[in-house]
Order: sequence, then C-alpha cells, then structure tokens
Amino acid sequence: IDGERYREVLGRALKRVAKFDPRFVVIALGFDTAKNDPTGSWNLSARDFELNGAMIRQQLQCPLLIVQEGGYRTRSLGINARHFFQGLTADISP
Repeated sequence: IDGERYREVLGRALKRVAKFDPRFVVIALGFDTAKNDPTGSWNLSARDFELNGAMIRQQLQCPLLIVQEGGYRTRSLGINARHFFQGLTADISP
C-alpha cells in the first residue's frame, strides 16, 4: 500500500474518531509501515509520515498520547519519527 492509499483509510478512521468526540486519544504509532522495514511490506516514506501527522492534527481536536510501538529499521526510524511529529505540530497541508 502506498502513502496515498494509506491516507484515504486514515482519513476515514479519523472521521469516525472525531465523530465519537473523545476527550483524548491514544495513538499506537508503528513505523514498521516504513519502506524497507524488515518486518513489514509497506512503502511509507518520511513525507508520508509527515502528512499522516498533519491529518491527525487537523482532524482531532483533543489531547493525544503517542506511543511508539513498531519500527525496526534503525537507519530510518528517527527520520520517520521526526517527520511524523513535524506534521503533527506544524501547519502543513496533506
């Protein structure tokens, strides 16, 4: 699955969560969806993680707890995490 398709599904999920109107959300953030991760077959890039973070920021208006729970390619783990949090905190458009 590519980043665009991933965001289509993420968008639907975020709409359902927002409709529920939670007081807070816990996100299990896995970076094993990154391209070349040894445990996955996904193809997400650092830019995809940034856009995913931006979608979450734009659609969920509540406190978030992010728990990193996957990602095993140490060469890209930090880069992908940084991009996700940049998207989560910066004003960019997906």
